[in-house]
Amino acid sequence: MLKSSFYLLVTFVLFKLSAHGCFLESYVFTFRSSVVYGSQTDDLTMYVSTDFNGGNTLAAINGSKWTDITTRPTLAEGSPFVSSGDVDFASFIEPGKPLFIAFKYSAPATSKPTQRMWRITRSTFKHNGAKVNLSEWLFINHADNDENVGWENMTNGAGIQYRSRMTKKKTESWAVVQILLPDTKPVISGGSASVASAAKPANEAPADKSTPNSNAIAAVTQEDLKKVMYDSYLKHGPDPGIMQQLGGAEVLEKTQQDGYERWHIKYKVDTDEYSYAYILIPQNIPTGAKLPLMLCPHPTYNLGKNRVADIYDTAPEDRADSLSRASRQYGVDLVKRGFVVFAPDRAGYGERRLLPDEGFKENMSAFSGKLREKYPKFGLNGKAIWDLQVGLNLMLNYDFVDKEHVGIIGHSLGAWDAILFSAMDDRVKATVVNSGGMVAYLPELWSDDQTELRAYLNSSSKRSLTKNVNIFLMLNASRSMFYIFSLRDPFYKGEPQLVDGYTKIYEYYKAHNPKKQADISYFLHKDGHNFAPTAKAAAYTWLAERLMTK
Repeated sequence: MLKSSFYLLVTFVLFKLSAHGCFLESYVFTFRSSVVYGSQTDDLTMYVSTDFNGGNTLAAINGSKWTDITTRPTLAEGSPFVSSGDVDFASFIEPGKPLFIAFKYSAPATSKPTQRMWRITRSTFKHNGAKVNLSEWLFINHADNDENVGWENMTNGAGIQYRSRMTKKKTESWAVVQILLPDTKPVISGGSASVASAAKPANEAPADKSTPNSNAIAAVTQEDLKKVMYDSYLKHGPDPGIMQQLGGAEVLEKTQQDGYERWHIKYKVDTDEYSYAYILIPQNIPTGAKLPLMLCPHPTYNLGKNRVADIYDTAPEDRADSLSRASRQYGVDLVKRGFVVFAPDRAGYGERRLLPDEGFKENMSAFSGKLREKYPKFGLNGKAIWDLQVGLNLMLNYDFVDKEHVGIIGHSLGAWDAILFSAMDDRVKATVVNSGGMVAYLPELWSDDQTELRAYLNSSSKRSLTKNVNIFLMLNASRSMFYIFSLRDPFYKGEPQLVDGYTKIYEYYKAHNPKKQADISYFLHKDGHNFAPTAKAAAYTWLAERLMTK
């Protein structure tokens, strides 16, 4: 995927006469920004205010006076760093009054995803050369934004970023920071970020305002973790009560392959929606035998499930293409090792594409748009979890499947689905994650006193997909996890990874495993964003030890 980016370095300088008129004061604000993806223009606006009240709603924004200063800096039109030049702030500094700087992202509705991703880093304010503290950023997203669309903290702590997540809807999102000038009162309380909504849902219980003794605070349980993740990914999707109406596979075709049989099936995943999958079954199963089941979500590939089932219309283009195909056919590899395999199409891929002549990005966006017509706050990650639950229910009805020995394996996009699903469904006993499910390791979440963990769970604005992997790993602690990664993966952005916290996470797994024996393995390799033979061999041996040993 081609990425274009541009960066900008902005410096605001104020020269102001003192009361005695004998010297000039300087007020300097610097930061860097970059923008990638999309084609939207005039989407970022910069404002200054001195009367914002710090509220976390758009009403608070709209009730304040904001001065547009977007035209003052010189903005770059390419990737090199560009200096904005000096911007005079004299008219904004008033004794005793706070100073706020805001970035507003706004874009109209479009037929295709065109919004860009902005990053703003290294924000620094100086008064006469001395640094002035900044509050943390306050994020205020319009209630009609798509889920998780808006400003957020970058996972590596370097700054903030606007994430469009391929939305096509009209969008408005604000990021506000307070310059904590001398003799001014902090207005953005504690610098904590917030997300605005039109109103608190009627069925949402009010927060407990009491302050009991910390010793009386209940420990965060696995049920607490799962409840927060359920609310994040599944709450706004289909009613779980319809689950019993779904599944019911229709076998479209059965074909004999080398050492196994392949079933092409169609099955209901919602009251008005079907999915498609391959079931791969080893040949010559003994009468009455029950075999372990492997769920095999596919990586990013237009034809979805065909990738893991090694189904192509054309011969490999070259040796590299041949190796790429071999590295991703883990469904075929596993059925030949004695596992029953379930390989479904993810929403927007394979036989579930709405735009057959377009690429995966266009199809993901199209499916997301269609999904939100029925479930306005339901995203594709939640949809993947739901669909896999339907698929697992379906597979456990076959008498040749061992219900107690279920695993899941995925590469890239499939790895994300694997770690998401195993976190939410305890029926999965062993999980293999390769080149996906990247964790932005947050050591404070693993602290024994759980203070930061509790704060994280209570603040949706602090959470993101890569940060949530900390929680996904916690939810897998009583079961088996094999995490495969490469520091040479081009999608690795340098955030703290599992390698940074493996010792602490290992101890957590040990404490939460029924046998008090941690079962988390970490395989670090040099092969980039790939499922190389050495990593696959290790994963297959690991799975056999856990799912084929009675």
